Amino acid sequence: MRTIKSAMAVFCLFTSCLACDRADSTATESEKEDHPIPETPSADSTTPILGEDGQYRIEWKGITWLVKHATNRDEPRGPGENIWSSQNVWVDNQDRLHLKITRQSDGRYLCAELQSENDYQYGTYTWKVDHDLSELQKDVIFGLFQYGGTDYINEIDFEFTRWNVASNNWCNYTVYRNQVTTSNPEVNYVHVDYSEPLEGTYTTHVYTRAPDKITFHSYHGHGTSAPFVNTPGGTAGWTFDEPGNVSTKAMPVYIQLWTKYKNISNYELNSPSVEVVVNDFTFTP
Repeated sequence: MRTIKSAMAVFCLFTSCLACDRADSTATESEKEDHPIPETPSADSTTPILGEDGQYRIEWKGITWLVKHATNRDEPRGPGENIWSSQNVWVDNQDRLHLKITRQSDGRYLCAELQSENDYQYGTYTWKVDHDLSELQKDVIFGLFQYGGTDYINEIDFEFTRWNVASNNWCNYTVYRNQVTTSNPEVNYVHVDYSEPLEGTYTTHVYTRAPDKITFHSYHGHGTSAPFVNTPGGTAGWTFDEPGNVSTKAMPVYIQLWTKYKNISNYELNSPSVEVVVNDFTFTP
């Protein structure tokens, strides 16, 4: 997610807690053993290709994705003033997308981001993830979202993070309005957060866009038969439907894995690497 990274950083300093369907299943121990997560891409993995325009791209799920590559430590880029590497993104021989954060010798981290080359508007967006998102380090943010290109408006976010506060909820839904309606544009959003005990590493996250509302759901397993029980709005999901403020803009889809708060005293990631696997993404108009 692009704009909420700055807004959440401000908001978290002042608040303690802010923060498709092909095979319905929940993860079992045998499933996890059948799908080991490699530390690095294997020889038969698909990796981003550098184009003549200087942009890295990768094909996945019938979509061309732009892969962020900005490794100059003297010129960090948002979100989180990070450095980014195309080597932290790949597709394995089972057509699963891998995103990784890797620790460098100087203590800084290389992060991962993809952006769809095309824009998408009304319909259903579904991601199937293979990772215990409730166990991500408190400094790590895994984002599935759309962003319209202008900060503080037209953004729709799933963010799985505790925003550097270990006691925070980890499941965040956020919508930035299609116009600024507040005196402080950085908080021009509606946000809910909650936590959910997981039933394995498989989860499914879905939002549906219509001209007058956006509805969010999360599920256990890779299907839609087992909704998260703590979702605001219950089985109906959480809906943003403020009259006149729902985004109608066609926007790229983003998938991000990044880290934050490197310049304050309680930055405690200290891991050699963090990796998240996305088994599937679909958009259904």
